[in-house]
Amino acid sequence: MHRRGKSTRRFRTVPIGREAVFVDRPVKRLECSKCQTVHQVKIRFSDEHKRYTRSFERLVIDLSKQMTIQGMARHLGVSWDLVKGIQKDNLNKRYRLPKLAKVKRIAIDEIYQGKKLGYLTIVMDLQRGAVIFVGDGKGADVLIPFLE
Repeated sequence: MHRRGKSTRRFRTVPIGREAVFVDRPVKRLECSKCQTVHQVKIRFSDEHKRYTRSFERLVIDLSKQMTIQGMARHLGVSWDLVKGIQKDNLNKRYRLPKLAKVKRIAIDEIYQGKKLGYLTIVMDLQRGAVIFVGDGKGADVLIPFLE
């Protein structure tokens, strides 16, 4: 690895009162001597490719319990899409891979969403009441990824 300079990145962080706060941080760039690709050094307070800090992300998740997306976006001075994206990423992290070791009984149901969207097949853990799989379509073939 060889140094390839620095680039300054701006991150949104937790506001102070009603004022938005940004952190400007120089980030080192490194070039791989084998493949010639340039990478930025990881930053501890933010995930890769994100323009906000983890503390800002936690604030949005906490506010999600009390406010609508539109209200949060207005309150924080950000776009609706940013708030929705943070919520979506959080749900993916928490529920992407369900814990199936303790599942003893399941329920399977098919839901018709209308002409354009068709059917969804849903598998649920009956003990916890948690959805553990959602597949597009209906029939036994839809359950193959779940069973694998």
